[in-house]
Amino acid sequence: MKAQTFALATAAILSVSATAHAGDPAVGKQKAAACIACHGSDSYPGIFYTLQLGGRNADKLTVKTMKYKTGKILHPMMNLAVAFFDEKEIEDIAAYYQSLGKPAFTSPLIKIKGDDEDGAR
Repeated sequence: MKAQTFALATAAILSVSATAHAGDPAVGKQKAAACIACHGSDSYPGIFYTLQLGGRNADKLTVKTMKYKTGKILHPMMNLAVAFFDEKEIEDIAAYYQSLGKPAFTSPLIKIKGDDEDGAR
């Protein structure tokens, strides 16, 4: 009986942690207005294609963006841009960018630092 209880509790914990960074792409699209100029949207590629976030892993985007928010990564523009978002809003925006799929144009000659596809090309 204790083994069953432990197994059920473990499964519940794992299911909660698996969805810990699950954001809402529809809400994220609304919140991403400040992000679009640099990082693009579903209809605009952004300023530089190396900054495009479309198709990137939402969990990784959330973790990295939280590092900007907390000051673990220093970048004046990003630190200021994410300062007023809470973690749920960041998760939603990350889910929105993941839902976009990969951008139409990416150069095989330029490796984007932190890209999710390390060695997958």
